[in-house]
This record gives sequence, C-alpha cells and structure tokens, in this order.
Amino acid sequence: MSGKLLSDDATTALFVIAIEPRPKIDDLRVVADELRTVTDEALAGTDMHGDLSGVAFFRLEIVGALERDQRILIGAGFTVSLIICLIFFRSPIYALLAGVPAGIAVLWTLGITELRGQEITVLTGVVPGLVTVLVFASSLHLMFGLKRNLVGGDAPREAIAASVREIGPACVLAAMTTAIALLSLLLVPHTLVSGFGLTAAIGTAVAFLVTITVLPALAVLLLGRRGAKESADRRLDRIFAATSAGCRRLGRGILANPGAFLAVGLLVAIGAGLLYATISPSYQYRDYLPGGSRASKVMDVVDEQFSGTEAILLHIQWPEGKPLDSSEVLAVVGEAHETLEKLPLVTKVVSLHSIETWMLEGGLKKDQILGFLEEARSPFIERMMSVDHNSALVAGYFPAVDASELVPVLDALDADLAALRAAHPDVGFVATGIAAHSARASYEMIVELNRSLLIAIGLNILLIGLVFWSLRAGLYSMLTNILPIAVAGAILHLTGAGLQFTCVVAFTIGFGIAVDNAIHILNYYRLMRSKGEAVKPALEETIATIGPALTVGCLVLVVGFGGTILSELPSLRLFGEVVIMLLATALLANLLVLPALIAFVEGRSGQTSAARQTLKGG
Repeated sequence: MSGKLLSDDATTALFVIAIEPRPKIDDLRVVADELRTVTDEALAGTDMHGDLSGVAFFRLEIVGALERDQRILIGAGFTVSLIICLIFFRSPIYALLAGVPAGIAVLWTLGITELRGQEITVLTGVVPGLVTVLVFASSLHLMFGLKRNLVGGDAPREAIAASVREIGPACVLAAMTTAIALLSLLLVPHTLVSGFGLTAAIGTAVAFLVTITVLPALAVLLLGRRGAKESADRRLDRIFAATSAGCRRLGRGILANPGAFLAVGLLVAIGAGLLYATISPSYQYRDYLPGGSRASKVMDVVDEQFSGTEAILLHIQWPEGKPLDSSEVLAVVGEAHETLEKLPLVTKVVSLHSIETWMLEGGLKKDQILGFLEEARSPFIERMMSVDHNSALVAGYFPAVDASELVPVLDALDADLAALRAAHPDVGFVATGIAAHSARASYEMIVELNRSLLIAIGLNILLIGLVFWSLRAGLYSMLTNILPIAVAGAILHLTGAGLQFTCVVAFTIGFGIAVDNAIHILNYYRLMRSKGEAVKPALEETIATIGPALTVGCLVLVVGFGGTILSELPSLRLFGEVVIMLLATALLANLLVLPALIAFVEGRSGQTSAARQTLKGG
C-alpha cells in the first residue's frame, strides 16, 4: 500500500514484523542480532541499507544506555565524593570512613535488587548512585561530629560514641523520612514508578544500616592509633574552621533580621507555588530514548514518509457466534474508518475499508469481498480482521506528539465512539494503542505521583512532630521542605519543560533529602536548647556546627546526581537537573529560612527554657 508500506517516491519500504509481547532482554538481543544478519545478507551487493526500529528496539536501546549510565553514576559519584572528602578533611582516613560504607551499601543494594528480580529501568538505574551519595551525606554528619570531639581532646572511642549519640538520632529520622517519601511511590499504580519506589526505599534503609554500623567500627580501627594527634594537628581543621566561621557569620546575619528572611521565603514559596499549580503534564516516549538513537531516527523517517509511527487502534468486536455477512462488517468498519479519519493529528487510516475501496476499484463485487478476504488468510489481512474471533481492527496513524496534544484528540474520539455504540448496540468499540494508552497513563500517573507526594509530605511532617514531640517542629519543617518543590516546579513551568513523571519522582527524592536537612538542624537546635542556650545563641551555634556538614553534604549529593547530566537519556538528564535544583534550594531554605522562622516565632518572647519547653506546639 502506497504511503504505508512503500513511500510515495518508492525509495523506502517498511517491513512490519510481529514479535511476542515483552520478551526478555537477552532474547530480544538475540532477535535483533539475527534480524540484522538477515537484513545485511539480503541487501549485500546493493546500494540499499536497512535499520531496525519499534517499541521492542527502543527498549533494547534504553536498557543498554541505562547499563552504561549506572556504571557512570556509581563510578563518578563515588570518585568525586571521595575527592571532596579528601579536600575538606585533608585526610585519606576520613575518605575511607565514607568510601568503604558506600561501597558496601552499593554491593548490598545491587545484590538485593538482583534477588528480587527487579529489571533495570530509567528510574531503578539511578538507585546505586542514590545509595552512594546518601551514604556519603550521612557519613559527613557523623564525621563532622567525630572530628569536633577528637579536636576537643576526646579519645577515639569516646569521640565516636559521642558522635553517634548526638548525630545518630537525626540520621535515623532522616533515613525514615526519605524512605517514607520513596515508599509513597508504591501508591502509584504503575510498575515503573512503584518498582523504583520500593527499590530506592530498600537502598535508603541499606545506606543507613551500613553507615550507622560500619562507619563507627571502621573509625575505631583506623583512628585508634592516631586520634590523639587530632588536637595537635591544626592543619587538618583549617577548611573545617573556615567553613564553620563562614556559617556562623551567615547565622548572625540571619538572626539580626529574621523577619526579612522569613518574608522573602514566604513570598518565593507563594509565587513559585502558584506557577507550580498551573504547570501542564508532559509525556512523549521518545524523551526516554538515548540521544542519537538510531531507532529514533528511523522513526523520524517513518513519520515523514509513512504517515506516522503512532497509531490509535480501534478494535471492533461482534458477538461470539454471530454470523457475519459482508455488508454488515464492511458498513461498520467503514463508519469506524471515517470516524478516525476526521480526527485531528490522524494522517492515514488503514482498515478493511481501505481494502474494500481498492478491490471495488479493481472490479470485485461488494458481496464477494469478505469471502475473498476469509480465503486469503494473508498476514496483512489478519492485521485488520480476525475471522476466528469475530473482530476487526482500524488503525489511524499520526506522527509522534506530546501527550498534551494527544489527550484532547482521544477525548473527542470517546464522544464519537459513544455515537457508534448507540448506532450498533451489539458491537463493541474500544480505542487502544501504545500512544493512546501511554498518553492517558502519563496524565493519570502524574496525578497519582502528585497525590503520593502530598501524602509523603503529610506523613513526614507528622513523623517529625511525633519524634520531637512537638507540633511546632512539624510546622517548622513544612515551609522549608515545600519551598524547594515549588521553586523547581516554577522553573519547569517557566522553561516550558512541563511536568514529566520523572520530574515528580525527582520531587519525591528531593523532598526526602530536604527533610533530612531540616531534621539535622532541628535536632542540634534542640540539643543546644537542652544545654540552657537562649534561642538566638542556640540557632547561631546550630548554623555554625551543622551548616558545614549540610553544605558539604549538598555538594556531594549535587556531584553524585550530576552524573546524570552525562546520560544519553534526555529524561534521566532532566531527572538529575530537577534533583540538583531541589538540593540547592533545600540547602538555602534550611540554612536561611528555617532559622529565621524559628527565631521569628520563638525569639520574640526571649525564651530561655530547656529542651522540654522547646519547639512545643501551641
């Protein structure tokens, strides 16, 4: 058929090969290799060439890119994080204290993932990298506490124990909140997202368990012989002291005028939130293909020369056992054919009606057409009609478009199908197809992701309130942890990127990490208040002490997720960009807005009470 299997200029032909649904990736590689071999042999000695494309081969390209990306993410995240630890602590021992637990946690996570039989996807491919940076970030808090205690003159064992006592509770709560945020993805009825949520939550739990057990034990072994030297070797503390002094100056600036910082934070949150609320969902499966994908380029050719690669498939089902005559079948198919032809975007429709028109032009009588087709039993005809199942298929083809353009067309089709069903009550009409299904599913999935994110926010605020036994603590964390999501959403809106489902997954991860930052600040602030410090001195000391760990931890996380920028997959690059935006905004929110909020609420009354009066809800 001209325009569908042969281009109008007769220079390009299209061969359609049906394979079994969802083959294993190794089997698919074998099929691809065999098809390439057959094609090369058939075209040998000619000036023609052949290429493979289609959904199955998209999957093959995506998995190949993900396997490469996973190695890059683990390697780059691990290497750069070690370098940051070396630069900041200026000691290979401290780099080992973070690196060894990270390596163990990644191996455990990969092993558990393999045992669960979880297939590598666009999202699960980032889990080992996520585990790496989570271990490094948690380790930094423990190592900062350890170093402070050692420089203060504590023996290694006492310094390690004190660090775990002071920082450990915050690490426990931080891991719980991140895991809750990730487990909220299980509420999304889509295996890609729910599978990632469970895998990442397991990875988060592994990261915490390894950090809280391996790092202290390793510190005893490595620092036992040289811990006493820490107090004498001041060179090891220059960067640490400079960063702490910078954070202390920042804290004094914030506490000098907390109302101004809080007002700016509130204005940004409200303005960005309004933009986020108006952002439109966006989905196109080609965004998940590697850059320079050969299969994608072939699809571009098909879009241009063969009326499009996407299809709305309209399945027509007659009652089982009902005898079908030529006039009834062809009349119903003809109506369905015309229905698809009228739709926007659709450039060509292929069905029995197409064959009918061709045969009538060739001189065949109308009542002979169905009998001829039943006898022919050709694979081409069987793609349009199943005599054994009393059904027919009408396919409307169109070039690849974003889901935001396709969904209104599908809505219009639903209205047209209602009229067809009313005219033929004993006949079933169902519109389907990968494009139609993915467009609908993407919208529904983004709605579900937003809902799961709201649930995660509510649960984590409740958890913080319960752990600190304070409603006020939960409310403190709400503003500073919603702020990064609103800002990232506003940037996506302003840049026209749209709300892709990988972005909402990134929001979930970023929110979990933002909560971690707030927890460490609230935990240390409570510790200072329990020692009798007034509100502003306690906040200043908290910023000076926790600020460096949060800053370096944010740098480690940004570098770790920055490896996604090197990915061949546009969707994974966007995922990394959104997470980095969230991390940077979360750091600023927790260092600038959270202390300002606490000082504004508690500082005005000149509170000097101990921890049991601190953070009490009204």
